Amino acid sequence: MIKVKKMSIITLYTINTIILTLSFAFILYSIATHNTIIIFSRQVPAFIMGLPIVYLGIISFVRVHRLSKSIRDKEFSISNFRARKILKTK
Repeated sequence: MIKVKKMSIITLYTINTIILTLSFAFILYSIATHNTIIIFSRQVPAFIMGLPIVYLGIISFVRVHRLSKSIRDKEFSISNFRARKILKTK
């Protein structure tokens, strides 16, 4: 049985992979068909719109990888969500 946190990480990787794949497909399609987008009354190649998405997708992969490392040894406990007791100072 797959643990919930492992399944969550797999889901994040899958969504990120889909976003990256679609952004690369958009870039290739835009280059192949010479599409342009009008921005501030100027025609700009459409593939430029896909580049920030690729950049953010790569950053997201790094963050998900760090997240998976940081939660590897942690366990879920409902006590983590309770209000902490106020410590009395001397």
